Amino acid sequence: MAAAQQQPPPLQQNEAATPGGIEVDLRWYVTGLGVIMAISFMAGLQQSPFSLVDHETSANTLMAPTAHGTSSPAMPPASDRSKIVRDSFLVQQQPQPEDSIGGSNAEMLYQSLDGEDDDEDAFDDQAYLTFDPTAAAAGEHLLVDIEGVDADFLDSESRLAQAMIDTTKEAGLELLSYHCHSLEPKGVSCVGVLLESHMSFHTWPDEGVITLDLYVTTVSTNTEQQAKQQPLVPNVVESVKRLFGVRGAGKAPRPLNARWSHEFRGFDPAASQANYGIHLAGSDLALWVLSPLEMYSKTLVHSSWTQSNQRVDIWDLVEVTDTPSQADVIKYGLKEGDPRLYTPELVTPWRVVFLNGKLTVMVDEEEVLMETLVHPALFAHRRPEQVTVLAGYAGLTNGVIREILKHKTVEKVTAWQTNAELVFDIASNHLKTLNNCTLLIGRADNCLEDPIVDLKYYHEQPLHTVITADSPKQDAMIILDYASFMKSADDVSKMFQLWMDSLTSEGVLLIELGQAAAIHDPRPDLGVHARREEMMLALDALDDVGAMLVFEEAHTGALEPDGFLLVCKHASCRQRWYARSDQVEFQIYDRLVKTIKEYEKGMRKPVLAYYDGTTQRSYQWPKKGWETVYCKREPTPWECAYIHLNQYAEFHEFNVTHENEGSFRMEIKYDRPEDDEDAEIEETRVFATTNIPKGSYIMAEHLANSLMVTSRNLEGLVNNTKMGSPEPKGKVDTPKSRATIIEDLLEFIDDHGHASIMEGSEQFYVEVGGSALIRRSEKMEEANIEPWVPRRRSPKPKYSPVYERHRMSFDVFIVASRDIKKGDEIVMYKDMWTAPTVD
Repeated sequence: MAAAQQQPPPLQQNEAATPGGIEVDLRWYVTGLGVIMAISFMAGLQQSPFSLVDHETSANTLMAPTAHGTSSPAMPPASDRSKIVRDSFLVQQQPQPEDSIGGSNAEMLYQSLDGEDDDEDAFDDQAYLTFDPTAAAAGEHLLVDIEGVDADFLDSESRLAQAMIDTTKEAGLELLSYHCHSLEPKGVSCVGVLLESHMSFHTWPDEGVITLDLYVTTVSTNTEQQAKQQPLVPNVVESVKRLFGVRGAGKAPRPLNARWSHEFRGFDPAASQANYGIHLAGSDLALWVLSPLEMYSKTLVHSSWTQSNQRVDIWDLVEVTDTPSQADVIKYGLKEGDPRLYTPELVTPWRVVFLNGKLTVMVDEEEVLMETLVHPALFAHRRPEQVTVLAGYAGLTNGVIREILKHKTVEKVTAWQTNAELVFDIASNHLKTLNNCTLLIGRADNCLEDPIVDLKYYHEQPLHTVITADSPKQDAMIILDYASFMKSADDVSKMFQLWMDSLTSEGVLLIELGQAAAIHDPRPDLGVHARREEMMLALDALDDVGAMLVFEEAHTGALEPDGFLLVCKHASCRQRWYARSDQVEFQIYDRLVKTIKEYEKGMRKPVLAYYDGTTQRSYQWPKKGWETVYCKREPTPWECAYIHLNQYAEFHEFNVTHENEGSFRMEIKYDRPEDDEDAEIEETRVFATTNIPKGSYIMAEHLANSLMVTSRNLEGLVNNTKMGSPEPKGKVDTPKSRATIIEDLLEFIDDHGHASIMEGSEQFYVEVGGSALIRRSEKMEEANIEPWVPRRRSPKPKYSPVYERHRMSFDVFIVASRDIKKGDEIVMYKDMWTAPTVD
């Protein structure tokens, strides 16, 4: 029964048999067909344009030369790379041009990569690093674009492949395989698989352009293995430019130009920076030089490590958007219509200096930076004689010394620097303008060689210890890279106290703060500027600090404005800080040395290139960012509530000529009948003509026009009254009669003026509007108006950009201290501007 079931079913009645046909067992038919297909498939593989590489059996066999396309030699044995390549891979090969690599050429390239092909150690554990699972998930990415390259080179697979092989070899990288493909009608695309990641490029022969990228990961934490790998910048960049930048042939080949960009990739970029010695990701060096691809040229001028373990990098840069300067126009004789006026071709590069990755000097803009570091501070002092400069690990005293030497009053400059190599050798060879004092009359040609300059070096001494209780008194100190000093000190408050102790009674301290505050910055004790806030609070807490004035300069060459802090031991520095522009201009003329005549035009070059009275005027009001960040402190400083006038409060004005149009009326009392021509005003009073709620602004428009005078103005007026002659007969315009007018003015100022809330400013505000008619009372409780900003019993903060920005508003505006009814007299307490009213 079982055997009967295994027979094929019989034909049905409606299925006619084929005449002369042969009956076939279907099972044998399917089996035979499968065998034939298998044989055909294996035979097809032998003739296929694809090469299947099996790790266990075919790893030592070279890829067969093909009719089109260039591929790399075979992989090493699986035993040597089992931790690198885990899956089989299929390499597609295309028909091969005549100049491509194949046959013996393929063997030659094999040898160039790994030595002789019969060497048993051609693929050993040293040649092919194994993947370390503990290595960081990070790497470096290099992009290079080159134009002006020879067209034949860019259309040759073999030459391009060889350039890739040579590049990876010079870079100390392991090239596992590569594939190049010619495109129609021209051009080549190549990709190389590295143990560390990959390298790829594409060419445009007619345009003379090649774009290339190289990505390298950290595959091992073994220092010996890492030592083989060269830094991508500048080593590998130069290899790529040399090996791929083949200059075009012909009488007038296009100039070669290479642009490149370097980025740290992944989520642990610090692990990929062993070749650079410092943390570069996010540094100024990365931002200015390594990352931008839109640079027309980047030329490394100098890179070294100093004896004090400082990394110095100096670069010459030209951006693609740069155009010739006036000096370039004169140098090359450019005329109107010359197309080079609109390209960076003839632009003189601008030199940039980085210390430990931080932007320190932009040479083209160095005069702005150096003048800002020195002159605002020294002009804030009455007569600076002793000056000290402390430069941290990212600071450079050159240039600062030059600017200090421009002050005639200075008798000694003490400059602390990390090492002599940086100050003398590197700066003298690559930053010559910083040491140039040839134009200054009475100074040495080399600023560092001037007899009043005393150069000192930290060597292994901690930075914060160079100023001690026994240090000579200084009139001014300039701090470069304050973060280095704070990092060095165990007790920053003690360090700052020593700095203040080392200053004379009117001494000043200028601190370079780095990037200025911005309105979107977080609370100051959070984020990247937390150390700066720590310093601000520590200085503010010192009794020896009289004033702290912050300012910024946007023309130092940095991408963002640079911030600076002036710390005064005595608040009287505000008088000089707030000086008018003309007063500062006179001080520049009076206190700075003169320059020699220029040998070409017979004219004197100005002793200062940037700083002047108007520039100082711009420093007198901190920018909005400082105020905004300051008011993010917790708890919020109380004065931050007074940044703006209260828009919901009422404003009540006094119309002197049309009283019915205002909120006040005036009553005048004379010392004799009003119609007497000799009648004089004995008293004035002001009354409300409407109800005025508490907190309303009183005569704000009048008060905003108050007269501001300084102690120097008053001193001059007093001196003028002493130059009068005996009283003449009659009313004649004589020195004596004019002196009487001045005396009356001084009396009016004394009655209606008050000192500024800013201690040491020596500024006075005189009410010249309707508020001057308000009666002054000896009794505080009788008054019904008060200053808009309450006078506090607690001392004002020494650092407050709110006070500095709004000092004039804080000094003049008045509000109702209680509800004032219609018909009430407006009364002011005579000491209203100075008497504290709140805690």
